[in-house]
Amino acid sequence: MDKTKHYENSIPEDYVLVKHVDAKSDKKQIAIYTLLSFVPLIVILPILFVIAVECSGYNFLDEHNYGNGMIAILVTAATLFLYTVLHELTHGITYKCFTGGKLTFGLTLTVAFCGVPNIYVRKKASIAALIMPFVVFTLIFAGLTVGLWFVSPLYGILAGAVFAIHLGGCVGDLHWTLMYVTKFKHCNTLMRDTGPEQWLYIPKSDAEKFDIAPIVLNESKDDNTKAN
Repeated sequence: MDKTKHYENSIPEDYVLVKHVDAKSDKKQIAIYTLLSFVPLIVILPILFVIAVECSGYNFLDEHNYGNGMIAILVTAATLFLYTVLHELTHGITYKCFTGGKLTFGLTLTVAFCGVPNIYVRKKASIAALIMPFVVFTLIFAGLTVGLWFVSPLYGILAGAVFAIHLGGCVGDLHWTLMYVTKFKHCNTLMRDTGPEQWLYIPKSDAEKFDIAPIVLNESKDDNTKAN
């Protein structure tokens, strides 16, 4: 498999920047993603609680259930931490499979990251890397939610909470994927993803053809992207 067809080491001269997201300083984007990330939790948890109480007759205040609940909550917290790492590794492994690039793992207050930040990735590899954690962990956590429900409604609810948090955590990935298949559907894109920041480039001819306006960042950021 020729992996070089999935990336460029530098931006071709005829490409222009058309999209930039900075998870460290773009307060509006951070706020939108944060608000949207709570939607699955707000929708899924009440439904599971109603099913547990009204349909299954589960008593959360029962002493036995309460004791098991404390242990289950600790296990859930550990699962969420492990999931964060595995989510990012899934991004990185997918990038690795397509490009063969050296993986970099990072963690900040606003974002975790595992990818190939020093190359510019083409659309097919980028979409695959974006969507893979959503597909893999949606199947896993949906299955766990249903399966653990038959062990205990409490376990099913906690698994459902992890499932909902997973869905909320995929908001940014799904947003980028949606842009790829709508606004940039017919463009030959190149993406550089450093974790906190993403830069999307397309040929000048595509920008003109599809009426997509290039953007200009401040000088320091422009120099930073060109230097890498």
